[in-house]
Amino acid sequence: MSIITSSRSEQFEGKESRSLVALEWTLAVAAAAFQLFIAPHEIWGDGAIRYDTLVQLIDQGKVSPARYSILHSFLAAPLYELGKLFGHGMAFASYFNVVVFLLTLVLLFKMLRRHLAASVLRRTILLLLAASMFGNHVQQFYGEVLTACAAILGFSALAINRPAIAGLAMCISVINTPSAMLALVLCNGLWALRTRRWIHAAWPVIVSGILIALECWWRRGSPTRSGYEGDAGLTTILPYSGLPGFSYPFLLGVLSLLFSFGKGILFFAPGLLLCHASTPDRREPVVSMLAQLGIAFSWGMLFAHASWWAWSGSIFWGPRFLLVACMPASFALARHISSSGQKHVGITLLTVSAIVWSVWVGVNGTVIREGYPDVCTTNRFNYESVCWYVPEFSTLIHPLIVRRTLATWGRVYALFGACVALVLTLPFLARQVRESAIRGLSRNS
Repeated sequence: MSIITSSRSEQFEGKESRSLVALEWTLAVAAAAFQLFIAPHEIWGDGAIRYDTLVQLIDQGKVSPARYSILHSFLAAPLYELGKLFGHGMAFASYFNVVVFLLTLVLLFKMLRRHLAASVLRRTILLLLAASMFGNHVQQFYGEVLTACAAILGFSALAINRPAIAGLAMCISVINTPSAMLALVLCNGLWALRTRRWIHAAWPVIVSGILIALECWWRRGSPTRSGYEGDAGLTTILPYSGLPGFSYPFLLGVLSLLFSFGKGILFFAPGLLLCHASTPDRREPVVSMLAQLGIAFSWGMLFAHASWWAWSGSIFWGPRFLLVACMPASFALARHISSSGQKHVGITLLTVSAIVWSVWVGVNGTVIREGYPDVCTTNRFNYESVCWYVPEFSTLIHPLIVRRTLATWGRVYALFGACVALVLTLPFLARQVRESAIRGLSRNS
């Protein structure tokens, strides 16, 4: 009788597992479809400068001397040309980032499916789609999506020992955002220390540096002329405002990019708190390497921008320069909810809380998309720092205090986010309760 019961239980668990797999993939596809077909896409701010570079390049045959890399505009040209056939060049170009993001996830799946547990890879993709900062970023024409996606493919390729693919992806990332050079050095340096393959680690750094210098020379007449010369923000109540270049105190920048309520990456990618919550299994070198390389690149981006006068990313939603950190954060959460064995109750609560808050980040950035409340933009942004440091004015907390009516599609997506949170946390909690009960019974026996 016990054998029959055990067999039926195993069959039920297998069916339940297959149902959960199908449900998670369905949610991932639904999130991708929403981002592609329903969410708004627009071009403004720095994205407008990139779009103007694109228009000058394609329609006028001119090379703009604007400070942003021409690579982003060049890669968006096919979408722009396609849109012109239908009389909507700008509208089609605005979809560039969401197309890049979805293609990145497809390539990531193909690259890692033989190296990671299926549940970990599937849930990482679902979290990136529905519970990360990407939900907001893909609606804009800013350059951070291309930089982050290329970097993700780069350090993922390094983790599975594909340095040629990694080098190409990393070059795209750094050429598009030259400040990512420090992140590349830290990431490839760590990989080289682990593998002793110094040449494979060094050539993307050298090639990226040469191509960046050549682009500056081509567009602005000098290999050292970046276009940021004299660039500075407004003078506000903050003591270091209005200064150009890397004028912000490094330590203050690090603390702000980590812990500030409106721009701190730990609030926008809380899964990062779990990256070191457990020791990586040495029997899974790809898992360990992928986690470490993702963290190394993310720290590099944080260090590179900590002393930049515009470390906050201005009115853009969230810590825009640290978008790549969504990958190690999502990967850490996926690993924790997919691993077997009982976890400490503190780790369990932290994991569940991080998933729920990450889903809120995804819903907030996708649907609400609140940059700054009005108080932070009045009087020439004199009180902009209020939205960086005061919890009540954080883009993540302010909408919970000052309620506003969402459009129908916004309410639907909020319910969708709740479904994602439940699907990811309930099986994990049930497994933890079951493991605890089994351990308790074994002790009593």
